[in-house]
Amino acid sequence: MGVGLNHLYNDPAQARADYRAIAAHIAAVQRPGDAVLLNAANQWEVFTYYHRETGDNAPVYPIPRARPVDTAATRAELDAILAAHDRLFVLYWGDAESDPARVVESYLSERAAVIETTWYQDVRLVTYIDWTGATDAADALPAVRFHAPEGDIHLTGHTVRALGLPSRPGDALAVTLRWEAETRLSVRYKVFVHLVDPDGAIVAQHDSEPAADLRPTDTWQPGETVTDNHGLQIPSGAAPGAYRVYVGLYPLDDPATRLPVTVGGEGAGDYLALATVEVE
Repeated sequence: MGVGLNHLYNDPAQARADYRAIAAHIAAVQRPGDAVLLNAANQWEVFTYYHRETGDNAPVYPIPRARPVDTAATRAELDAILAAHDRLFVLYWGDAESDPARVVESYLSERAAVIETTWYQDVRLVTYIDWTGATDAADALPAVRFHAPEGDIHLTGHTVRALGLPSRPGDALAVTLRWEAETRLSVRYKVFVHLVDPDGAIVAQHDSEPAADLRPTDTWQPGETVTDNHGLQIPSGAAPGAYRVYVGLYPLDDPATRLPVTVGGEGAGDYLALATVEVE
């Protein structure tokens, strides 16, 4: 019996996700307008126990609410949640059972932007901001091409949205990119989005495959438009000034090799400056 209990309590492979740490993190950064989503029914008791313990008052929604998932009802509830909340903390666990079609994650990839992803053992905590009601802050660009060996990837449109203009430390930015490939791509590329301060230092970034990893580049059809949302958090200690938003692409297995960029037929290095955001 002692050997069995020792294995249970001390073997890292048997460790359960640290919901106390998850709840504490959310409580530390929570602001009015935030909410928490739990994608698996078994999370409710353990998360809400620690959530109450922290004194955090962000509402908690279990979604999807039924198995099999009712897609229409789930998307309708998510519509209502996003209408009421600007930022969401979503705890993904046991996705293959709770939401095998990834209805919740697919919806949020369309309507919200990921700011941060953190793993707590087998629980993935993803922070989203709702960009649908935010204010545009994008610069106009001529034709943009990222030159991959198999064929060019076009950036056909983009928007940088701020939850407030001018922005302030702690505010969030949502970057929407629209991509199109000339040919079928066999290589998977990741997108990086950087927020760079007036001195040229990267102060926030988000890297992922397109559409929150749901639309890898090797699944694109030639001429298809792929919408890709990314989120950035302006650091709480950010100094006032003009901040730039940069974007680029690199192979999934080779982050050091960025694709070269041309803008209006002219070489632009290995990243693109999308927009300027003023921070007060």
